[in-house]
Amino acid sequence: MKKVFFIATALVFMFAGCSEDIIDDDLMIDDVMSDATLKSYDSGTHDGYFWQLWTDDHSGWIDYQNGPGGNYSVSWDYNGNFTCGKGWSSGSKTRIIGYNIGVHNHSGGGVFGYYGWSRSPMIEYYVNESWGTQRPTYGRFLGTVNSDGSTYDIYEDIRVNAPSIEGTQTFTQIYSTRRSKVPVGQNRTITFANHVNAWANLGYHLNDMSPYAILLTEAYGGNSQGSVNATVWSAGEGSGDGGNTDGGGATYYRIQNRATGLFLDGMGRTSDGSDLGQYANTNHQNAQWTREASGGFERFRNRGTGLYIDGMGRTENGANVGQWANTNHNNAQWSLESAGNGYYRLRNRGTGLYLDGMGRTSDGSNVGQWANTNHNNSHWRFVPVQ
Repeated sequence: MKKVFFIATALVFMFAGCSEDIIDDDLMIDDVMSDATLKSYDSGTHDGYFWQLWTDDHSGWIDYQNGPGGNYSVSWDYNGNFTCGKGWSSGSKTRIIGYNIGVHNHSGGGVFGYYGWSRSPMIEYYVNESWGTQRPTYGRFLGTVNSDGSTYDIYEDIRVNAPSIEGTQTFTQIYSTRRSKVPVGQNRTITFANHVNAWANLGYHLNDMSPYAILLTEAYGGNSQGSVNATVWSAGEGSGDGGNTDGGGATYYRIQNRATGLFLDGMGRTSDGSDLGQYANTNHQNAQWTREASGGFERFRNRGTGLYIDGMGRTENGANVGQWANTNHNNAQWSLESAGNGYYRLRNRGTGLYLDGMGRTSDGSNVGQWANTNHNNSHWRFVPVQ
C-alpha cells in the first residue's frame, strides 16, 4: 500500500506461444493478454472483466495470467512494488464483491483485497482481506467496522506530494484491514457499503466512483516472493447496515506548534473572519480540530466554534490567519508537507503561505502565515484527543 504509482511510456511484453509477427500495438486485451508476462503498466478487458498490472521495473520477475471469467493468477520473485488484479472499470458504493482466493503464498510486504480510487476528493481505498509478512496498520487508527462476519480496523494515511491516478498531489489513503487473514479456498463476500458508510461516519466520503475497482494483489517494500490464484464476481448490490462502527464519529486532534509549544485554538470566536489563536496545553473543545479531506487538500474544523482555519486571501508575510464558516474555498484548503519527526508544514492553497506560530508564546496570541520556510515556527504536529 505504500507504493509509488508509475505509468511507463513504453511497455515490455514477453508472450508465451506468440510469434513476433502478430505482436503489434492493438494486441492489448483478451486471449493475447492471457498469455502475457508484463512490466510497467497495462490494463484492458478480459472475459467481461477489467484487469490491470503495474510494476515499478525493479529486478526480478512477475508472471500475471488472466483466467476465465473473473479469475487471475500471479506469481513473483520481485524486488520492487507491483499491483495487479481483476474487477470492474468503475467503482460502486453499493457493490457486494464475491471472491475466492484459492492460493495465497506471500512473503514480504503486500496485501490482497478490494482496491480502487475515488475523486472529488481524491481518495485511494482498500479493504484488506489478507497480507504478506506483516499486517498493514500504518498511518492513523480511526476505529473499527464489523462486516461480513469479521472485524476490520480502519486506518488513514495522508500521501504528501505523491503520484496518483491524476498526477502528483496530496491525497488521502483510507483502508479497512481484517483482524485475521481470510481463509483460502472459501467463497467470501465484501459488502463494500459497510466500509463506505463507516469511512463516511469518520468524515471520509467517496464521491466520484468512476475510476476502476479490482480484487487486488499488491507487493511492496522489495524482496517479496509469492503466488496468488483468485476469482472475483459480483454478488449483488446492498446499502449495508450503516457500518456498525466502534470508535466512530469524528476524530479530533490538537495541533501543536514545534517552536512555541502552543496549540491552535478557536478562542470561542464564532464570527466569520475572526482571528485564529494559540493557547497553552488544554483539552478544551476550542483546541480540538477535525481533519477533512478536500480535493487532495485538508480542511480543519474547530470543535468549539464550528469554523474552519482560513488563510483569508492574505498574502503578506506575518498576515493573521482567520476562521470561516463551512466553505470549500481555496483559502480553507491546506496541503501537508512533512517536516520530519511527526511534524508537518501546512501550506494554504489560496495564499501559498505556510501556517506559522510567529514565535509568539503568550496565551491567546494570533497565528500568522509566512512564505516558504523550514523554521520550527512553521512546524505543526497532530495530537489525537484521547
